[in-house]
Amino acid sequence: MDLRVRAESEQRAAEVGRRVPASAAQLRPEQVDEIVRLYGEMKSVKGLARHLGIHHHTARKHLIDRGIEIGQPRQVSDEELTLAIHLYIDERLTAAQIAPKIGFTASTVVKALNRAGVKMRPPVGRG
Repeated sequence: MDLRVRAESEQRAAEVGRRVPASAAQLRPEQVDEIVRLYGEMKSVKGLARHLGIHHHTARKHLIDRGIEIGQPRQVSDEELTLAIHLYIDERLTAAQIAPKIGFTASTVVKALNRAGVKMRPPVGRG
C-alpha cells in the first residue's frame, strides 16, 4: 500500500474511533529459541502463547520458520468425555472446574459436552 493511501486510511480509522493496529514487536533469536524449547515440552501452540504472553499466530509462525512440525490439537478422548459428563451432571461442577481435571480449557469442555448432547445448565450470574 503506498504511503499516501495508508495515511488516508489511518486518518479515516481515527475519525470513526477505530484503533490503528501497531506493528508486532520483533522477537530476538533467544526468544524464538525459548518458544521452540517450550513447544517441545508443552506441544500446545495456544498454551505456549498464553504462557509467554504472545499471540498464538506469532508462536506458530516462529515454530514453522524454524522447521518445527506442529501437530493437530489434542482431542477430548472418550474416557475424558465420560469423566467430564459425570462431573458436569452428577457432581454438578462447572466447565471451568472440570477443565483442569481433564487438561482442556473450559470452552473445549463446553464444546465437547454440547457435541455429546448434554443439556447445559443456565450460566451462573457473575458479580
